[in-house]
Amino acid sequence: MRRAAFLALTLGAIASVNVVASAQPTEATASFDEKAALQLSAQAVGGLVGDYDLRDRDGRAIRFSSFGGKPLLVSLIFTKCAQTCPMTTRKLSVAVKTLQQAFGAESFAVLSVGFDTESDTPQAMRRFAQRQGVDLPNWEFASADAPTAARLARSLGFSYRPSPEGFDHISQLTVVDAQGRVYRQVYGDDFELPSLGEPLKQLLAGAQTHYPLWQGLGRRIRLFCTRFDPSSGRYQADYSFFVGMLISAAMILPFGYWIVRELRRAWRPTSREA
Repeated sequence: MRRAAFLALTLGAIASVNVVASAQPTEATASFDEKAALQLSAQAVGGLVGDYDLRDRDGRAIRFSSFGGKPLLVSLIFTKCAQTCPMTTRKLSVAVKTLQQAFGAESFAVLSVGFDTESDTPQAMRRFAQRQGVDLPNWEFASADAPTAARLARSLGFSYRPSPEGFDHISQLTVVDAQGRVYRQVYGDDFELPSLGEPLKQLLAGAQTHYPLWQGLGRRIRLFCTRFDPSSGRYQADYSFFVGMLISAAMILPFGYWIVRELRRAWRPTSREA
């Protein structure tokens, strides 16, 4: 029921499929079915993403499981894209930088994977990241062979089709939890901070930390108090809740002490008469 409602909302929110251009047009296949792509995307939520062999932008072998243990944002792109993929990557970079400042750069990771496997070599992924000005910690750009890219796309619920202009696909960012399950799909070319920040807050709040007791408690309090401020367009720490609790305690404790003292005074004479 929840997935059906989420899908209905998504279908209403996304007006059209993104058609992204390649420097070398690929022969067109069957027309891209946006409705079917969105259904497949929604059905992937809750599914476990498999462990896949990838290569980082330096050509070193890595595995998808190496990103486990913390929330992960996964974006599928292709490096010959002329407009949409570069634009969404740059906008994602702005959002990720702000969220790293709010939640901590080490609290989550980002992975961009090229699905045009003939062109998206490690060298091409490195150049793509450099052109978009992405130089943030815990963000990797990776390549895969064709079978691996296809399996990864299926497990993420991501659909793409060759077209005369390059590839047709929906703009999709997948939020994966620390256990490797698809937690949320975020759609669109422009990333509003709450669409990414709120799922991350939910995952981070429920994650088991390996920090000492007081340090872990401090991080949880900071996370609880970090809220999105629409006026500034950023996440900011707001400790007013705990300040209010301290003020209330400072007022209630003396009053409680006075009540207990008066009750004890009223009780003592009765005890002597007995």
